[in-house]
Amino acid sequence: MRFPITDLLDEKKCYDFILTILHPDGLKCSDGHHLPQEQAPHDNHRSPIVDYKCRICGRVYNLFTNTIWSRTRYNCAIIVLIIRGFTQGVSTSQLADELNKDYGTLLERRHKIQQLALENRPLRGRRPRDPKS
Repeated sequence: MRFPITDLLDEKKCYDFILTILHPDGLKCSDGHHLPQEQAPHDNHRSPIVDYKCRICGRVYNLFTNTIWSRTRYNCAIIVLIIRGFTQGVSTSQLADELNKDYGTLLERRHKIQQLALENRPLRGRRPRDPKS
């Protein structure tokens, strides 16, 4: 029996959660120009994932621009469930089945997230090696 967990998630809350993770300093275009608070969306057909057009450089961007989720067609609730599954150690196969998503696509995302985690892990407790020893 499948439980419709995606029906229970609030899309806007998931968007806000992802925004704080991907853009802790606020949404910016590819060139780093901040999104003015009063700016209206350029395109909102996928609301709450909306595209904005930078007033300075003219680039169009959204929540996922320049992230591993760039060009994704997943909604925010699905992405939160994917991240939740990855962090809980759910197998890619099980996650693909539960969310009715492509196994290969999820596996590729999982590997990208794992690589980013390795590249950005804190070096706590490690001391630089003494070249004399």
